[in-house]
Amino acid sequence: MKVIKEIGNKLTTILTNMTDTGWSRQYDFYVIFGQTDPNKSPWLKYNWKSDFEPFFELLIKKTENFKETGLRVVKYQPEKRISKKDNKEFIYHSDIKLGRLKWDEKSHEKWTVNNNLENYFQSFELWTPIWTICDKKQISPDVFITISNERDFEDKRDIKFGYFIVVAIAKNLKFDSKPILKELSERINSKATILKTRRWDKPEKAGEWTFVNWIQDTFSNGIYQGKHLHSFNFDELKFEPIWEVIHRQK
Repeated sequence: MKVIKEIGNKLTTILTNMTDTGWSRQYDFYVIFGQTDPNKSPWLKYNWKSDFEPFFELLIKKTENFKETGLRVVKYQPEKRISKKDNKEFIYHSDIKLGRLKWDEKSHEKWTVNNNLENYFQSFELWTPIWTICDKKQISPDVFITISNERDFEDKRDIKFGYFIVVAIAKNLKFDSKPILKELSERINSKATILKTRRWDKPEKAGEWTFVNWIQDTFSNGIYQGKHLHSFNFDELKFEPIWEVIHRQK
């Protein structure tokens, strides 16, 4: 019986490795709900350098593709303009061209902001390795991170969390990312940090949670009971048993 069990375990491992390739890799899939205080936002230079960059660097340095990391950031410059229709002044948000961004101090200095008034930060996306390499090799990234600003341009939305972070770590990297994300979550005192296993290219429904897109297209809208997460009382969201709760706000 022992021999049969060992053979069964080996077959399971082989089958897992065979399917854990290409765009179907399995991930430790984390979601971090950030504080609503705008001064705690991760795109502010000081916060990024002290609270976020060090922990994300620990994650991407676990892969041999560390030096091939690529970033995509969307942010806007508010500009006063005059409407041709009624000659009234309005604020237009102009897309800021940042050029190619890497994981280095020069790029971080370029995409982060000094305050929430000079620019509107919308989103940050990290691929290790960069998406062009993933597309060429037809394989999902080792590490993937997104940061989404939950405030709108006019800051009129009733938000329950200020930013929404997705972190996906390929399981076949074979390292425990949980202590790193737990320490980060404690440092920033996230409203909640949750973890589950998920495949890159597989839509899924589990309990109240539904993911209709691949991991790179995970946002706060529509994933809980098909509605926007901000439409719920945050403390009433049901994480367990679908998710493992890594941290709750203290």
